[in-house]
Amino acid sequence: MGANQSDLSNARYGYDMVVAVTQESINGTMKEYLSGGSSPEVIMYYVMDSSGNPKSISKADLLKATGGVDPLSIPASTPLTDPRLKAVSKAFFWYGFKAKIGLPPGYAPITPNGPALPNVVTLTASKGMVNYNLMCSEFQVVEASYGPRGIVAWLNESQPNGKGWFFNAKIPISQVEVSDDSNLPTDVKNAANALPAGTFSVQQLLLELDKAILNKPPKIEGVKPGTPLYTALNEIFLGAYFAQMKASGQPVLNYSIHQASAPAGSISVADLELSINPILGANGQPISNPTPAQQNLDTLCYLWGIHCLLPPNSPGTGSMKVKRLRQRVPWPLRNLSL
Repeated sequence: MGANQSDLSNARYGYDMVVAVTQESINGTMKEYLSGGSSPEVIMYYVMDSSGNPKSISKADLLKATGGVDPLSIPASTPLTDPRLKAVSKAFFWYGFKAKIGLPPGYAPITPNGPALPNVVTLTASKGMVNYNLMCSEFQVVEASYGPRGIVAWLNESQPNGKGWFFNAKIPISQVEVSDDSNLPTDVKNAANALPAGTFSVQQLLLELDKAILNKPPKIEGVKPGTPLYTALNEIFLGAYFAQMKASGQPVLNYSIHQASAPAGSISVADLELSINPILGANGQPISNPTPAQQNLDTLCYLWGIHCLLPPNSPGTGSMKVKRLRQRVPWPLRNLSL
C-alpha cells in the first residue's frame, strides 16, 4: 500500500492535520504490554450464607474456617470422602476463581504451530468505544455442588493451553491527564523530562475498565450456564478483576505530551478530536465483509484543527492576527483505502 492510496488527508473533510494508528499496531503494543507479566493476580472466594446466597469471603477468613485448606488446591478427581472436602463443606464454601491477566499459553508465535491469538482490541464504529478481549495467562475456577448431606460434586478446572477463556467487553476510551508520572514508560518519561520544568503535561489514552459492558459470556469448561459460578463469572468476575487491574494501572493505548506554552511558530494546534474509522474499498465506501488483514487496517485517528499566525503586514490585516486554515466540519474522516 502506498501513500497515494490513503484518503486520510482528503481536503473535502476539512481537517487540517491527521495522525492515525492502525488496529494492527495497537494490538502489537497491547500484546507486548500483556506479555510483561506485571498484572495482579485476582483470587475470589464465596461461601453460602444462611439464606442460601453467595457471600464473598477473604482468603484469610476462609482458611481460618477450613483449618488451612484452600479449595483451589483440591483436584477435580478428589474422592468426596476426602477430609479436605469435608473441611470446605463445613465452612459452606461454594465457589471461587483465580486469574492473572496476560497472554494465555499455547498460542503462536510463542508456541510453534499453536493457534493464532485473537486481537486484544478491536476498533468499532461506536464513537469512543472498542471491543476488548480480557485475556488471562492463568485462569482457574472451582465449585462445590451440595446435596442433603454435603458436597456431592466437585469442579476444579483450569484454562487449557491453546483454548483461552476470553471475556469480550465493550469499553470506552478516553484521554486524561496523568497526575502521577511514576508509572510512565521510560521513553515517555525521558521525552517529558527533556522539556523545561512546568511547561508540559502528559496525557494518556486509556481503556475505562470500570465502564466495561460484557458482550457475551465466556465459555468455561465444565461450568454449566445458570449455576452460581457461571453467573459470578459473568457478572462479578469482570468487575472484580477490572477493579484490581485499575488499582495497578489501566491499559493505555498511547501517551501524548502537551506543552502549556509552546515555542512561537507559524502554526499551532487549536483542537483535537478522536475518531475510529473503518477501512474503505476502491469505491470510497467501508468494506462490508473485510478480511482479518483488512480489518487490522482500521484506524484510531487524531483529528487536528490548526491556527496559522499571519505576519502583521499580510494583505487584509493591520496587525498580528490568528487565522483558521480551514473550517473543520463534523464529517467522518476517510480511512486507508484499497
